[in-house]
Amino acid sequence: MKRYALTVLLLVLAAAFWTGCGKAEEKPAVAKPATEPAVVDISTLQEFLRYPGAVATERMDISTSDSKGTSWTLVTADPESTVVAWYAGSIEKAGWVKVPETKVGLYSWEKPDKSETIKMMLYPKDGKTAISITHGLK
Repeated sequence: MKRYALTVLLLVLAAAFWTGCGKAEEKPAVAKPATEPAVVDISTLQEFLRYPGAVATERMDISTSDSKGTSWTLVTADPESTVVAWYAGSIEKAGWVKVPETKVGLYSWEKPDKSETIKMMLYPKDGKTAISITHGLK
């Protein structure tokens, strides 16, 4: 009888141990902490192109067969009309010449000697205005 009870006890322990093997321990879900947004380098973005209060979200170097430059994306809560008016004043005050629009929503300026260009596009992003600026050197 003792041997039978001992066998049953060992089988019960083995079954209890076996059913727990290989299972991941269940843990309550923990919210991940919010990560800080990446800091975008705007050190080479000329002051007259830095829209007041806008946050830089992207920077990319660009190179083509005839020019090179940098593209930035800034985001502001200001409406598009306010942004366009500010850039028109700021860029032209810096001595750049407005180039007639070739596409709706694409704004362009160039230095009088045509050695540099600025192209700007505005678009809605998450309820704000995104400003895409490309400064090219020929």
